[in-house]
Amino acid sequence: MRTFFHGCPVFTGKRTVTDAGVLVEDGRVLDLAPQPPAGAAEVVLAPDSLLAPGFVDTQVNGGGGVLFNETPTAAGALAIAAAHRRFGTTALLPTFITDAAGKWRLAVDAAAEAARVPGGGVIGIHLEGPFLNKERRGVHEAAYVRAPTDEDIAFLLGLPARFPGGRVLLTLAPEVVDDGILARLADAG
Repeated sequence: MRTFFHGCPVFTGKRTVTDAGVLVEDGRVLDLAPQPPAGAAEVVLAPDSLLAPGFVDTQVNGGGGVLFNETPTAAGALAIAAAHRRFGTTALLPTFITDAAGKWRLAVDAAAEAARVPGGGVIGIHLEGPFLNKERRGVHEAAYVRAPTDEDIAFLLGLPARFPGGRVLLTLAPEVVDDGILARLADAG
């Protein structure tokens, strides 16, 4: 079904227009037009509001009282996304920071499950660590910082297939990971 949103200024990402509305179908923007096309449902927005593209946040550790490291579940990831939606973030990567070796797999499973929820806002995962430089690790616990194993690499290489569009972000210290492994990870997405 096509829906035409109008009645307020529209920010296009480059400029604000006041004489147009946005035509949407199945969650996708089709057009910016001065009038609603025939057959489109109309939604009149408050004139003091602003219609704008949603933000995409690639590093979200928590929200709504939930920290992803403490609650690495699909429900936790979706709660975080819902909390950020109020502020204009329509899509995000829940971020799991350096932690116990087996716990990151739970986080990946949770984010993959949440990413399959239509309109849930979770579009992948951001793994921040554990393959960091121990001397430059910031707030990451030194006890959990480590070099990747062959099993880790095999697991990481399979991640893009688990998320629609392969939305996987991995933060690591390139000086602690072999160049060949970096190339394999990049090639896998």
